[in-house]
Amino acid sequence: MEIYTTSFTYPRRSRLSHSPASSLDFSTPSDLRHQDSYSQLQQQQQLPSLADSQATASPTDYDAVQKLVMMAMAIHAVHVSFAPADQGKAWNFQISGVYQQVMLARGMIMKECPVQNRAVIKVARSDILDSPASKPSLKPDIRRRLDDIASQTFAHIAVVNSPLALSTRSLPDGISSSAGWSGLETERVCELVITGQGDSVELARVRLLVMLDELSGLHAESCEIDHQLHPLIAGRKRSVLQSIQEETATNIYLPSPLQGLVGPEFGQASSTAPSNGQNKLNPNVIWITGEFFGVQRARDMLFQVSSTKSKQVISRDAAILPRKLDWMVTDRVDDLKSLMHDNATFIQFPPIGSSTSLINVLGEHRVNVQRTIRSIMQLACQYYVASLWLLPAQFNVLIPSTTLNPTQVSAILKQVSYATGAEVVFKGMCFEMHGLEHEVRSVVSLLLDLDIVKTFHHEIRFQIELANEHREFISGKKNGKINKIMQTTNVKIKFETFNEHNFLIDISGNDTTVLQGLTLLQEELPAEISFHVPESYHKRIIGVGGRSIQRIMKKYGVYVKFSNAEEFAAMGGYNDNEDNVIARTPAKNAMNLDNLKQSVMELVNPKDKDYINETVSIPRKYHRTLLGEKSIFIRDIEAKTNSKVRFPDKETASDLVVVFGPESQVQIAATMLLDHVPFEADMSIPPHPDLARICNSPEFVAFTERVKRELQVVIVPNIKTAQTNGTPGTETPVECSFKFRCQRSNSDFLVTAREMLENFLISNNVHIYPSATSRTHKRGDSFADAFPHFDSKVLSTARTRHQNSADLGRPSESMIDRRLRLASSSPDVKALFNNSPSYIYHVEEEEDIDSQSNYISGPSTDYWTPLPPIGSGVPSRTRHADDALKRGSDSLLESKLKDSLSSKPRSLTNRAQSLDLTFSLSRITEAARHSSGLSRPDSPDNSTGETGGSSPTSATAPSFPSVYGPPMTGRPMGGNAHGSRGGMVLDDEAVDEVSRVISNLGL
Repeated sequence: MEIYTTSFTYPRRSRLSHSPASSLDFSTPSDLRHQDSYSQLQQQQQLPSLADSQATASPTDYDAVQKLVMMAMAIHAVHVSFAPADQGKAWNFQISGVYQQVMLARGMIMKECPVQNRAVIKVARSDILDSPASKPSLKPDIRRRLDDIASQTFAHIAVVNSPLALSTRSLPDGISSSAGWSGLETERVCELVITGQGDSVELARVRLLVMLDELSGLHAESCEIDHQLHPLIAGRKRSVLQSIQEETATNIYLPSPLQGLVGPEFGQASSTAPSNGQNKLNPNVIWITGEFFGVQRARDMLFQVSSTKSKQVISRDAAILPRKLDWMVTDRVDDLKSLMHDNATFIQFPPIGSSTSLINVLGEHRVNVQRTIRSIMQLACQYYVASLWLLPAQFNVLIPSTTLNPTQVSAILKQVSYATGAEVVFKGMCFEMHGLEHEVRSVVSLLLDLDIVKTFHHEIRFQIELANEHREFISGKKNGKINKIMQTTNVKIKFETFNEHNFLIDISGNDTTVLQGLTLLQEELPAEISFHVPESYHKRIIGVGGRSIQRIMKKYGVYVKFSNAEEFAAMGGYNDNEDNVIARTPAKNAMNLDNLKQSVMELVNPKDKDYINETVSIPRKYHRTLLGEKSIFIRDIEAKTNSKVRFPDKETASDLVVVFGPESQVQIAATMLLDHVPFEADMSIPPHPDLARICNSPEFVAFTERVKRELQVVIVPNIKTAQTNGTPGTETPVECSFKFRCQRSNSDFLVTAREMLENFLISNNVHIYPSATSRTHKRGDSFADAFPHFDSKVLSTARTRHQNSADLGRPSESMIDRRLRLASSSPDVKALFNNSPSYIYHVEEEEDIDSQSNYISGPSTDYWTPLPPIGSGVPSRTRHADDALKRGSDSLLESKLKDSLSSKPRSLTNRAQSLDLTFSLSRITEAARHSSGLSRPDSPDNSTGETGGSSPTSATAPSFPSVYGPPMTGRPMGGNAHGSRGGMVLDDEAVDEVSRVISNLGL
């Protein structure tokens, strides 16, 4: 009887999200009852890192694994040994016995092994905790429901403090995610951490999400539909399910399509489980939450779609090596789920560890089924198989051939498997390796270095799986590529048919040259990239007779295939459903794929090219509203930006919404989408006995209405009280806060609303946290100084603004102000008024004139964007003005503006000075005493700058002449320029000109 020995590590090292080292690292439901303090919960969250640093697993897991191993040995009559691996996160098993029994025991261990999975749900603390700020404790009702869910799903649930905000999106100015008591902060969250084996985490997560929906006032119901139909009902990329959720304003939670493949069978695991618990673990159960009638409609629509789809189901079988199937189910769960999600198909896998190689794919359309099988086959190509045969050094009939000692072999297998992560098998005189390419290559290298192996001749064989469509690509013209590799490295390469989708490449040799041959062969394997180009561009890019694309292909050595509408429909898309162009080249030339894509995309309009996915973080609780009430706006955004908005699967509890569209448009679409997302912030204040009365008073109601009307910000008080000394009727506030709610596009007004609320509270003798006050006023002053033109409704400032003049015969200040801005004038015009309005800058007189080119603004109701000067290409004034409006959070704004404006071209500064009547009038009055006064600046009329003279900034604005420039009629020029300036006070023309300008201004 031949002994078959296999050694493998489970779960595999390549696993992306490993579980904690021990299930004890997180609170069980029974522990949760005694843990009301967040400090205790936080200490528990830090335990996994301590366990990670030790190379031993927890005693509980060790006992569970030992029990499983003893059971496998008793049932299947094999020998099993195990040891912790990967610092206690995995186990290395070795099974020896008869082949059939070993495979059964292996399957049993892989299915029942206590692998801890982990999931996290972020939830607002106020939803599940009493007084989350002072002394957090779980609400009694929440604790009871968590216990129920944990006992029904066999998962452990713990509440853990989280430093993160609900939304990871950048916060508006003035709002912090951890402000403490110093002002506005986003809602604080905690995490529900779920740990457990197999499907228990997925089941518990769905049940917790349903519970959270019920807490927010939604109705929840479940319905049963065959789990094989779930992906078909959802549609490609869940488009059908999203439309049902949109129409009914509901949340629909589907169970995991791979439920029951890995982990213990919960239906048989516990006979003490409640009778209704079995129904809740059923893989057919779909949960729906929303308004009552919406839930009923969604339920009816799901049943209707399922009855239609069940009559249209087609299925196909495909053969894959059993070990590759086990690897997919345990290591590539996310890839398999995304395949079902993208193609609206269901993949039926055989039990894990079985020797069955057939999978069954169910779908509604042949194209979707074929694309799913093709994608699975492509996934299978990542998994390699290799064998190392040990041949006797010389063959003699009289001398029996030497064999390896089973004890030596088991030690070798254990070490090699532990070091590389691959599954290593020994049978006869052959080592067999299964794993990813780098794992298999490492095993072969390690085995060839062993002294015990060096005493034998070797034959090494690698087996690579590849899609049939690549057969000609890799062999080359007349098998040229393969022949060259065989001649260079002295290896044998042959192709074998495997199934209708894939073929096998066998590469074999006697020594380490086979590794070199494998490397050369891998360099010839196809590397590909796929992308989307609208079909209207295809002919233009291909060119007459394909000349254009041939030139690009030849330049980069890359083959490109454009699929028209019919081919695209038959293919179902390449790597992504939307991709209709594929580029392929040998792996050694893979760096040119991006270059080719760029060359092709240069011929496409920016609005139609580079389709990408942009993720936007929107708190989960708003998804139902966005899909329901706001769906009309989402359709509008999609139409305007040529994009698609895809919401995450409800059962994943993800906040990330994906916007798919052209690179130039997705950012615009994301910004437009965020404009419809509410933004909430909290402001805490010290408890005050009269606060409840004040918040119920008509004055507070009128105040909140005014804030809502003027700033579109809703303020809601949140006061939690407790009985004093247990005496009913005497309640004192324990925690007081105000919630601010507005649209994200309106979040700039939150700081102003907070200041108005603080002033209201202070006027009613309610204390606020002092750090908030000092910080607020400091920031408020800096805002007011930087933007005096904003109305006090928007930015709080101590200054009061003059009302517009009631004299209808004279223009109001706002009209004067508007004219001055239209002319891009300097604020020094304010010197013409004895009582300058308070909203105009007070500029220091001794400062250099060039640095005084500040900005005069009208009332906040008068929004006007300056136009660029006619006939000039210098948009710098417009840009500076716009930037000033945008930089609301910059406390050093004045100095920045002065620096930027002082570096402008001389012609612009001169133009501003030509309208500076202060300068002109001062020269008229002082010229008699200073006959040799200061030399005047260059007049804009003489400027050769970029502005093209003193052209006005707007066609509607008057063009002002220079009041100290050359006269309209002959004035002495050249050497008498200074002399003429000295006599300007006696020049009637100059005085008339100034008078005319002042009268034109309406002064």
